[in-house]
Order: sequence, then C-alpha cells, then structure tokens
Amino acid sequence: MRVLSLFAACVLLAACDISINPGAAPASPTSPGAVTVTNTATNTTTVDRSDTASVPGPTPQDPSTPPTGNVLPLPAYGEGVTREYAAAHPHQVTHSCQLVDGEAAWQFLDGLIGLLQSRDARWGYLCKDASCATKARDIVAYRASTGDTGIHLIDVLGSHCPGPGDSPTEVRWGVLPFETTRRWSGTR
Repeated sequence: MRVLSLFAACVLLAACDISINPGAAPASPTSPGAVTVTNTATNTTTVDRSDTASVPGPTPQDPSTPPTGNVLPLPAYGEGVTREYAAAHPHQVTHSCQLVDGEAAWQFLDGLIGLLQSRDARWGYLCKDASCATKARDIVAYRASTGDTGIHLIDVLGSHCPGPGDSPTEVRWGVLPFETTRRWSGTR
C-alpha cells in the first residue's frame, strides 16, 4: 500500500524515477517484507505565477548594462504591476485585439510595457520575425542577457481576440519557457 501511495504521489508531481528493490518477496500482499523504495521527483511542469512571485531579481535601469552571471531571473514584481495596470485600464484589456480594434488595441501592451520599463528598461516586446518588424500582440518580454536574445516571455492576455462563444479577454501572467534564440525589442 505504501508503494502505491508513493507511486500516486510521484504521478501527481508529473515526473519521477522510481526504483523498487524487493529484498525478499513477501509471502502475501499484506505480509511485511524487505522493500527499498527510491523516489526521485523532478517537477517539469510549466512555470506558473507562484514560481515567479518569490524570485528576487536585480533591476538594472539601463538595458546596455551587462547582467551579472549568465542570465537574470524574471523580476518578481512583474505580475503585480501587470494586474494593477489592467485593473486601472479595463477598457484597454477589453479592446486589445489588433485584428478588431486596429492600432488603438496596442494601448494596453504599450502602456504596460512603458510602466514596466519605468522600473527596468529590460522589459519590452517579443519579435515575431527575424527583422523584428512584427511584434507579439499579447506577450511581454524581459531581456535577461547582454544581447537582444535570451529572454523571459510572459503571456499577459488570456483569450486574446476571442471568437464567438469564447471567454472575454482577461489579464493573466503565463510564464512561457525561457527563449534563447528569439529576439527582444524595447520599442514597437
């Protein structure tokens, strides 16, 4: 029963290596026996807001300043600033679909990135193409390295450009996998 409990806990943690070494096979399923269980759990699930809330990060004010070490962590204040900005500008969130609202739809992302850049100039836009002519419409990027690649990506608008029957657009803080090759831009 204990082995099953450990196995169930391992399954819930998403990724485990389990090795079971029965020293002496029990005579029946309920009789005690020498069993060694090794459980090595590694959580490989997508990073959520709880993972970023406790990560302290330096806040260099100039993006040309090289970071200390290889990569800067994602600043912990980002989610709070995003949610506060969205609460103060609900109309911008509702009308943030560029396909429907055109150029005016950039108000939310431009305003949010401007506010984040007032704390740290490393915040910006995700480039969608090699020339950086097209920017992501619902993602903010944090440049965590010395070049214009090596960025943390955060999806800040859920149900962006909803279709008929979809949930309305809402603010979110969806941390995406760290990007080592895609480019960042401080301006749109």
